[in-house]
Amino acid sequence: MAAARRGEADSRKGRAPSPVESTVRRRESRPRWIDWRTMSKKRLAWLALGGLCLVVSLGGVIVDAVGGTNPYTPPGHEGYLSHQPLLLGQREYVGTQVGPTSPGWEWRAFVTNIDMRPTTYAESMEIFSADNLEVTFEANARVQLRDGSVREVVERYSGDSWYENNVRRPYRTAVREIVRQNDAFAIKDRSEELAAAILARLRAEYEGTPIEFLDVSIGNIEYPESVERQVVANLAAEQRRQRMEVERQIAEARARIRETRAGGEARAQQIEQATLTPLYVQHEAAELYQALADDTDDDDGVAQARVIVVVPTRPDAAGVPRIDMGR
Repeated sequence: MAAARRGEADSRKGRAPSPVESTVRRRESRPRWIDWRTMSKKRLAWLALGGLCLVVSLGGVIVDAVGGTNPYTPPGHEGYLSHQPLLLGQREYVGTQVGPTSPGWEWRAFVTNIDMRPTTYAESMEIFSADNLEVTFEANARVQLRDGSVREVVERYSGDSWYENNVRRPYRTAVREIVRQNDAFAIKDRSEELAAAILARLRAEYEGTPIEFLDVSIGNIEYPESVERQVVANLAAEQRRQRMEVERQIAEARARIRETRAGGEARAQQIEQATLTPLYVQHEAAELYQALADDTDDDDGVAQARVIVVVPTRPDAAGVPRIDMGR
């Protein structure tokens, strides 16, 4: 420093600095680095510890980025835990956990969370009823997974896609086959009965599986305008058919009445013909003649009637006139 100041003073005086002074001046103008030779051992130990901590921290960050996990399972879910090797090997099952939970930091541990809560699945249906009318409605099913079945769901029932891959098609088939057996307008009246039949069929079909059906309902039943017109036409035709049926029944009843009446008249005539024997006719004629003979018009009791005696000329009493006794 003194040499530098002397050089400055010499330069102010007009004298050029010597080579030695120039070298010293350049060395003194350089930045001062750590002089490991003059540093104490304590300070060296602290620096080494700081460097080690830095290396460990960087290593931890790298390790966590490469394979560090913290598998978390939310409430209402069950988690399927598995371990995936870093380079080679397949993922293998480790265990399950019920949310909300987390095991903490793990090495290459992963979780597949499955919602175990009841969920309503709505399916829009469009079918032809038993009377060949198009009907649109919505079928709703409340379904849940049984507790503790997450491993079976993941390994055998496609995990999160368990409904789409294992339930949706059989569910729609059951609804279609049961509902289409009814007439269009009977579906609305029997919706609860049909829903109960669908629920019973699905419960029997999925018995022994992780899938449990809680309830089934049918609603939002709609009929196209063409169907409504067809229904009105069908009702009119049914009314005409019923009216014709009533008229037919009335005609048949009248025919039976006429037949009964004709039969009665025929039987009465047969009885009458069987009763009017020749002797009976003659007896009735004699009674009539006697009544005519007893008829008097005067107070003295003298008969004024004229008596006519008719003697039969044939064995069948054809000569005797028929006497009508009245009805």
